[in-house]
Amino acid sequence: MSATALEVTLLLAIGAGLVLYVLLGGADFGGGVWDLVAHGRTRERERSLISAAIGPVWEANHVWLIFVVTALFAGFPGAFAALGVALYLPFGIAIAGIVMRGGAFAFRAYGEPNTGWQRGWTRVFGIASLVTPVVLGMSAAAIASGRIHVDGDVVRADLVGAWTGPLSWVAGLLSLVMCAFLAATYLTVEAVQRGDGELEERFRRRALGAGLLAGALAAGGLVVMHADAPLLWHGMLEDGWPFVALSAVAGAVALGATYRGRERIARASAAVAVASVVAGWGVAQWPYLIVPDLTAPDAAAPKSSLGPIVLGLAAGAALVGPSLLLLFRVFKGSRAPASPARHGPTPG
Repeated sequence: MSATALEVTLLLAIGAGLVLYVLLGGADFGGGVWDLVAHGRTRERERSLISAAIGPVWEANHVWLIFVVTALFAGFPGAFAALGVALYLPFGIAIAGIVMRGGAFAFRAYGEPNTGWQRGWTRVFGIASLVTPVVLGMSAAAIASGRIHVDGDVVRADLVGAWTGPLSWVAGLLSLVMCAFLAATYLTVEAVQRGDGELEERFRRRALGAGLLAGALAAGGLVVMHADAPLLWHGMLEDGWPFVALSAVAGAVALGATYRGRERIARASAAVAVASVVAGWGVAQWPYLIVPDLTAPDAAAPKSSLGPIVLGLAAGAALVGPSLLLLFRVFKGSRAPASPARHGPTPG
């Protein structure tokens, strides 16, 4: 049974939400990683810059994860149920990381500077920002590696082994490094807007290092994929290779632009490079939602449900889209006001 237009439309919407979460929420995770490793005489300035960059938009960035989860639940309940059974341990770790990271970001912002309270929550914020993208990347690889088996209503998956195979470890590290790459690239722009040349140079060097490491991990991931996920490998050769090529080219452009100080070109190119990795993975895995047993038609809700879901998403996008664009225009536009040193998230 082939996928219907409604199923494909909903999956494209879910894929777009996932890409946006990686590009926006992923950069927030990367900011937390750089916050954790900040050191030396610029440490507090780095953390101030990171907080100022994340603070106005961090809650909005997580809207995309909520969208992906709810759309998957509504449109493909079979896949949602199977993943909830097979990967409840890594998903639980990721949820705990997201909650602890958000709480720590808020608590440290209102603590007294240079106190044990603030230092403790700063460590929690950084560690949660590091662990969460690794676990989410490992879970994504588990879905494609064939270690989860679905037979009707029965899901068979090892509690730990399902998401700790060779491809999962590479994907987890790649997810972390891509987040760090995006964050360093974005923070270079933030430093330029603030007029801090020293931080601009620091984050530029970090973007170069993280970008080179991400490229190496992506290339190594293809080798591991050949051995550990043959179905995904063949899908990458047949349908996903244009995205691999686009990611490589965009990544090279981003590194070149970063080196030359063209930070806005670097930011756009880095986003294209990372988005291409996510899109290529999804295209290569099609039509499977969980390899090798569950396809999109197998897991889809009835057509009578898919139609209203797609219409609801379209109506929601028409309402929410302009608001999000305005939010980023106000806080991330080229003339965005400089934030104070002790910038924290708004309560909410």
